[in-house]
Amino acid sequence: MILLGGCAGNDREVYSQQQFQQLVNEGFLSPQIRNLDMLPVMTVQLYLDTPRIFLQGDGKPLMFHINGKVDADVFGGMVTEKLPVQITGFTQLRYSGDDEAIYFDQIAFMEARIDLEVALFKTMIVDSFQKALLKELAEMPLISLVNTPELSATIESLAKNNPDGHIQFDTREGSLVIEAVSGQGDRSAD
Repeated sequence: MILLGGCAGNDREVYSQQQFQQLVNEGFLSPQIRNLDMLPVMTVQLYLDTPRIFLQGDGKPLMFHINGKVDADVFGGMVTEKLPVQITGFTQLRYSGDDEAIYFDQIAFMEARIDLEVALFKTMIVDSFQKALLKELAEMPLISLVNTPELSATIESLAKNNPDGHIQFDTREGSLVIEAVSGQGDRSAD
């Protein structure tokens, strides 16, 4: 249905950007609420919408863009207004069979833009917020395979055809390629 094709032996599946985005739309638990603990200064709560994923070219990381809102408890005084946040960056993907999920991996050049009016708030949190957010994004499932049974079946089939291999994600010819490869490469995990 959403599969474009595969090679003989069914060792890979190919998805267009639009097809992969549809899998993200189905498999991302949105809105995602994440708590960032940046004590002793503050705790932050993020409300994240479904990420948008963009293919950048052969062998290059995927670009992601996530809109959301953020509120914070600074020094025990609640900042009640939810501020808009826009998160952009580049990432590889990692499959976890144990979690039945696909995650961001090797996130590079991540930027989070928040409209902060309070200068003190801004200078105190920008760096620690970016670090906490980076850690949180790496732990947040991009696609829960429980919510995407077709993708789950595809990955299971790929893994069966190469039981000693790992699931790897790559971009080729304007598409996202999911394949089972022997050994463990840079963009694979099990």
